[in-house]
Amino acid sequence: MLDVLKNYYFLLRLDKPIGVYLLLWPSLSAVWLASEGNPEILVIVIFCCGSFFMRSAGVIINDYFDQDIDRKVLRTFNRPIANNSVSNKEAIALFLVIMISSSFLLLFLNLMSFYIALLCILFISTYPLMKRFLPIPQLFLGVCYSMGIFMAYAFYKEAFPLNCWLLFFGNVFWVLAYDTVYALSDRKDDLLINVKSSAIFFKGKEKLILWISYFLLITFLILIGIFNSFSLLYFLSVGINILLILILMISTDFNMPSDCSNFFRKNHWLGIGIFLSFVAAFI
Repeated sequence: MLDVLKNYYFLLRLDKPIGVYLLLWPSLSAVWLASEGNPEILVIVIFCCGSFFMRSAGVIINDYFDQDIDRKVLRTFNRPIANNSVSNKEAIALFLVIMISSSFLLLFLNLMSFYIALLCILFISTYPLMKRFLPIPQLFLGVCYSMGIFMAYAFYKEAFPLNCWLLFFGNVFWVLAYDTVYALSDRKDDLLINVKSSAIFFKGKEKLILWISYFLLITFLILIGIFNSFSLLYFLSVGINILLILILMISTDFNMPSDCSNFFRKNHWLGIGIFLSFVAAFI
């Protein structure tokens, strides 16, 4: 029994919660922005749980579709489905349990949020297939990791105003940046097994794409502040985020897989910084 639970633990990446964080912070940022700085505690709890459930469902379906690929890659060959410690039936059953559990959260939201949630499930379930077809699957991942933004606006506004779209596009470019760096460590393997990624598509121009992506992220954040006449505190908070980006970019050797992994994980702190910027905006 303990071995089974341990296998599920690793299947859900509970030892690597960074994926939950990178999904959570944009969602909470949207909750703060859509609620104009006055979110209910219950809504915060729902979005925290939802981020955990969606990321967990995402890694299960990703490992299910990618099991043959994972067996050929050094970093992933020992994942539970790839090494047969979790069967396909077990994985699908766990996926369904998580989906059913997450559906109870929708009882506390409105009908528009329900429709957005259905789209979210569709995107998460099909993302693993995108790396076979799309030259830059990270853009599709960016959409997946931005659905919480639409969920927040669906609940609070029942509409998707300019703020929503600015935050959405800023988040898509942020995902493109950090997941391109994540993909750098797998580029050689991906080329051998014919899997597509932004690290392959932008080969030779990776740093330029990163600078452009982070520049667009910051631009959208500044535009949100200008259009909403946010206080100086908001812009100072955004300035701190700019400093963090500069430190990350300058201190990282993108030719070293270990540096790329650290860069990816440290974007968690940038997510916190962006979230705190929106908290500061309504103080």
